[in-house]
Amino acid sequence: MDKHQAYSELVQKRKAAEFPAGLQNPSQIAAGQFDSEQLGPWSLWQGNLDAELLVIGQDWGDDNYFVRNRGRDTDDNPTNRGLRKLLSNIGLDPGLPSAPTTQPLFFTNAVLGLKSGGMSAELKHDWLRHSSVNFIAPLIEIIQPRLIVTVGISAFKALRLIFPSLPYESMNGLLKYPPFHLPDKRILFAMSHCGGLGLANRTMEEQLKDWQKIGPYLQNTMSPLSDKLEQKVKQEP
Repeated sequence: MDKHQAYSELVQKRKAAEFPAGLQNPSQIAAGQFDSEQLGPWSLWQGNLDAELLVIGQDWGDDNYFVRNRGRDTDDNPTNRGLRKLLSNIGLDPGLPSAPTTQPLFFTNAVLGLKSGGMSAELKHDWLRHSSVNFIAPLIEIIQPRLIVTVGISAFKALRLIFPSLPYESMNGLLKYPPFHLPDKRILFAMSHCGGLGLANRTMEEQLKDWQKIGPYLQNTMSPLSDKLEQKVKQEP
């Protein structure tokens, strides 16, 4: 099956899903008028199905944020600002949510339902399990990224539900590990959250150093793509 068709079917599955108690499906909020044809709102920013780097955040926000911004992200969201800085430091510029660039990136969240009670309300284990098993695992198989970055401990826990060999560690403990090697030669980097609470525990300067570990792997991944593109251009009349 073509990956675009497979992704479209996964989106329709999400739209029809009944999420665990405490979460709402974006398709059910305000009669679905702010929902999109993406797996989640964050993928509107970067949703390249040929992405070499898949970024998995924790969750997108709450229902009030979703309605207030009509299902779209804001450029001044602290997490978005932090992620832009971290990606730019390794040579990738995603642009702004309101003006995305074309990059080999795909953004999604570990929890695809929307909670109530504020942007930083706690994420529950059954929320992570529902989204990771039903949506994140199939998404990885559709995109087949070479590199995966989890942003925050909850995002890493979601990946651990898909790949049980990953260790049980605190965020500080995970940062001491080298990259994790997953099946099909995929490489996982566990990173701190780059929003307000995450930066309170690990400064932007420290996180910039953490993300520098991705650079060499990204260069090795992207070089063959650049070579293929150059050859294709040479072959065109």
